[in-house]
Amino acid sequence: MGDEKYKVGFGKPPKHTRFEKGQSGNPKGRPKGARGLKTDLRAELSETIKVTEHGQTRHLTKQRAVVKALAAKAMRGDPRAIAKLLDLALELFGVDGDQAATTKLAESDETLLAEYLAQGRADSHGDGD
Repeated sequence: MGDEKYKVGFGKPPKHTRFEKGQSGNPKGRPKGARGLKTDLRAELSETIKVTEHGQTRHLTKQRAVVKALAAKAMRGDPRAIAKLLDLALELFGVDGDQAATTKLAESDETLLAEYLAQGRADSHGDGD
């Protein structure tokens, strides 16, 4: 009775071609226990390695060693390392908008900033002649 009125179409395959109850549509799919990239990366970064620092051997995770290496490059003045380190810090810790707006510069810093801005304005007006 119900089979006579069943209309085959988009999203309604013929009943004889449907999967049987309990049958998977992808029988050879991902095997049980297979690990993804995220799991592999987490496992790899959490492994410990020996690092000699100031003549002493320490055990650090690979993640910690990479962060230390990035910070060391940034401290040596590498602009790409500085940018990456700042990007990571902002992404992980964020910036509180209220705190950023209320932070007061030191008087010497304000003086330097004012001089720099004044010099920039003078240079831009002098180029037009």
